[in-house]
Amino acid sequence: MKQCILALVAAFMFTTGGLSGTWTGEITDAEGNHSNAYLQLQQDGGKITGVTGPGKEHSWPIQHAIYTGNHLTFTATSTDSESGEQSKWVFDLKVNGDRMEGTAEGSRAGNSWTVNLTLTRQK
Repeated sequence: MKQCILALVAAFMFTTGGLSGTWTGEITDAEGNHSNAYLQLQQDGGKITGVTGPGKEHSWPIQHAIYTGNHLTFTATSTDSESGEQSKWVFDLKVNGDRMEGTAEGSRAGNSWTVNLTLTRQK
């Protein structure tokens, strides 16, 4: 019975925009430096769109978003405001209610790096 109720709640969240909203938090790089993280999502059934970046004013569209179970993946391409260089990003996040945690792997000009993300949905 409990499993049936949990399955119904999960199905309801998936079909009613369960990921939609503004998520903010922190990025931590390999050296332990912290910076802001921002994710704005809109979910309409299985279609997920949105933007990500350090803040609302400085963000880029997400692409190829896939949400299965409690696992969200997507890509984004950021552009450095000073140099104009672009970085490719691959996000891999675990969703737990109003909290997401995971990693983002970035790459640019033959270099790559991984950062940790912690996000909380704003109410």
